[in-house]
Amino acid sequence: MCANRSNKVKKISFTLPEREGEMLKSYAAELGISRQTAVKRMVREALKQYKASSMSSEPRNQLGLFDTLQIDIFNNASKISE
Repeated sequence: MCANRSNKVKKISFTLPEREGEMLKSYAAELGISRQTAVKRMVREALKQYKASSMSSEPRNQLGLFDTLQIDIFNNASKISE
């Protein structure tokens, strides 16, 4: 059986100042695409960059299960943070 799955689309509307609207219009015209497509591409690229940068950082709430401990000559333990 092949299930017919449709993509769920979240509609978002926003307003731009006139100057930015004109810049978007000229950007889209330069690429030969619609303004809607230009905005989708911009958002998609920004989200890709965000995802790449957020994946490289480790969450701070990992309970320190794999932290490296260092014991000095006075038998004091301290956590090494990188």
